[in-house]
Amino acid sequence: MTESVLTLDQVRAMAADLRLDRFNDAQLEELTRATNAARARRAKLGIERLSLADEPAHVFRLDDEEPV
Repeated sequence: MTESVLTLDQVRAMAADLRLDRFNDAQLEELTRATNAARARRAKLGIERLSLADEPAHVFRLDDEEPV
């Protein structure tokens, strides 16, 4: 699944929909680059064959003891 690369105008419209209309052009360009990079990484993951059980589990400990 290949997604098209977003243009600055598309990101500007998305930002306006999210009420992020105070971004200047430099910030919108940075958001465009970051969004396109994230989409490209996600497209390479092959997530269509993953299930909920494949979600990584993050375990946090609240005590100072060594893990067993």
